[in-house]
Amino acid sequence: MKFDRFDAKILDALQRDGRLSVVDLAESIGLSATPCARRIKALESAGAIEGYTAVLNPARVGLAVLAIVQVKLTEHTDETVARFEREIQLMDEVTKCFAMTGSYDFILEVYGKDLEALSNVVLKKLIRVPNVRDMQSSVVLATIKRTSRIPLVHLQDL
Repeated sequence: MKFDRFDAKILDALQRDGRLSVVDLAESIGLSATPCARRIKALESAGAIEGYTAVLNPARVGLAVLAIVQVKLTEHTDETVARFEREIQLMDEVTKCFAMTGSYDFILEVYGKDLEALSNVVLKKLIRVPNVRDMQSSVVLATIKRTSRIPLVHLQDL
C-alpha cells in the first residue's frame, strides 16, 4: 500500500489512542470526517491496521513475573516447526513468539502471576512440547520500555 501524509497521521494518531472518534481524528489531522473514515477503512482493508485493543498493565492484572525464554528445537523440518508454533498458539501465558536466527530458534515472552506459575509454564508446558531440545529462561527484573506502537519515522517525510 502506498501511504501519504494523511495516512501516516491517521496511523500515528490511532496508535496513540485507538479510541479516537472519526470526527476527533479527522479534526486533528486536517480532514473532514467522511474522507478520514474512508482512509481508515482502506488502511484496515489493506491490513495496515490489524485491529484495536486495550493495552493492559501486566502487574495491575496480577501478572507480576515476565520471562524471556529462548527455545531450540531438535530439528527444523516444516512439520516440527509448524507443530511447535501450533502448541505455542495454545498457551495464553506466551504473549509473543519470534522465530530467530542465531543459536536459538525461537524467543518467547512468557508471563506468570508469580515464579511458581512461571516455572509451571516452563517446566510443565514448554519443555513438553515435542522436539524442544533446549531452553534458556531469563526473568525480567524491570521493564524499561514497553510499547505496542510501531515506529513510523520513515513516513514522516510524506
